[in-house]
Amino acid sequence: MPKRCYSKILCCFVIALACKTASAQSATDSARYDAAINGVVNHFYQGVAEQSRLYNGYVYDSYDSSIKGSAYLDDIDAWRTGSVVYDGEDFENVSMIYDLYTDQLVVMLFNHASPIALVPEKVASFDLHDRHFIRINANNGGVKAGFYEQLYAGHSQAIKKVEKTLKSTSASTGRERFFVLVHEVPDYYIKKNGTYYKVTSQGTVLDVFPDKKKELKQYIKDKHIQFDGLFEQALSSVVSYYDSLTN
Repeated sequence: MPKRCYSKILCCFVIALACKTASAQSATDSARYDAAINGVVNHFYQGVAEQSRLYNGYVYDSYDSSIKGSAYLDDIDAWRTGSVVYDGEDFENVSMIYDLYTDQLVVMLFNHASPIALVPEKVASFDLHDRHFIRINANNGGVKAGFYEQLYAGHSQAIKKVEKTLKSTSASTGRERFFVLVHEVPDYYIKKNGTYYKVTSQGTVLDVFPDKKKELKQYIKDKHIQFDGLFEQALSSVVSYYDSLTN
C-alpha cells in the first residue's frame, strides 16, 4: 500500500478516536489522552514499517573481522543516511551502505538491528555520500549488469564503475585475506544513443563523438580542460557540451 494511503488511514483513525473520546475528556486527563494518541500513532507506523516494500531483500551477513581493508564505498564501513528508489517507490533518510565486493546495496531494518541486502533488480537508483548511482540490469554494449555512479545525465550519460575483490596471501602467522580494488583506475563509460563506450583518455572520449570532434577539441582548448588527474570532471564537462551541441 502506498505511503500516502497509510497516511490517510492513520488520519481518519486518529480523528475518529478523537471524536469518540473528546466528550469524555477533562483538563486533568489531557496529558494521558495525548500520550494515548501518540502511542496509537507510533504503533501504527511500526506496523507500516514492517510492511514496507523497502524491507524486501536478503539477509546480509557482515564480513569476518580478520579480513583486512574495506569492502565498502569510499572505505567507509559505518552506516550513512541516503535515499533509494526501490520497487517503484522513493524512500528517504534510509540507513544504508554500499558493498563494492558483492555489488549490493544494504539497508538497516526499522529495528536498527537487521541489515538487508536489497534485491538488485528492484533498485532503480540510490544516493549515498552525495553521489548518485543507477542500476543497469542487463549486459549492454560491453557494460555488465550492476550499479554505476552517474557522473552526468542528459541525452548522453557518463558513468563510473568501481569494484573490489577479495585476495589472500600466506604469511608466517597464517593465511591473510584483504579487500582490494579490482582496478586501480575506475572504469568509465559514455552512453550515446543507447550504446555504452568505455573511455580511458581524451582521445577515446573524442572518438565517441566523431560528428562533433572538431568542436569538442576547441572547447577543451578554450576551457583548459585537463583529463590527466581530473578525468571525471573533464569527462562530464565534454559529454555535457556535446549534448548542448546536438540537442
